[in-house]
Amino acid sequence: MKILVTGTPGTGKTTNSKKLAKALKLPYFSTKEIINDNPNVVESVEKNVKIIKPCLKKLLEKFLPHSYVLDTHLIEYAPKVDVIVVLRCEPFTLAKRLKKRNYPKNKIMENVEAEIVNYFSSSTNKNKVIEIDTSKIQSDENVRKIMKIMRDKKWNKGLIVWDDKKYSKLLLKK
Repeated sequence: MKILVTGTPGTGKTTNSKKLAKALKLPYFSTKEIINDNPNVVESVEKNVKIIKPCLKKLLEKFLPHSYVLDTHLIEYAPKVDVIVVLRCEPFTLAKRLKKRNYPKNKIMENVEAEIVNYFSSSTNKNKVIEIDTSKIQSDENVRKIMKIMRDKKWNKGLIVWDDKKYSKLLLKK
């Protein structure tokens, strides 16, 4: 089984992906690590942000085995998968997490905005999408939920919606 775990930075992709891979006895991969190991996929670096070449997608398709859990926020480069897990986080909580990681204010707001508009779920046309709210729930419980949804085949894309009005003040701080 090929599983993609995605979401804005700070939603818990790495922790949840590793635990999911372990629970399913699948290998874990991170595009961050793959990019670091293959610097030829980096086109340039601007303001500490790596600009990735489209060849990353072909590299992943060639490199990844038949079954895996892939941790990435670079959804546009992701190979075809069986299930997509989108980790979501309440925007104020997400902003606090990113601030704790010393993200610059503009990157915090960029990621909060992506979360509010549901960028990652709306970027996929896949039917087998699982959305998990990681705002308050610990990773072990998240993994149990993901596995149950996969087992029951009760996909839940689009069920998590943040109220734009509630978060407009946060976005106005840009």
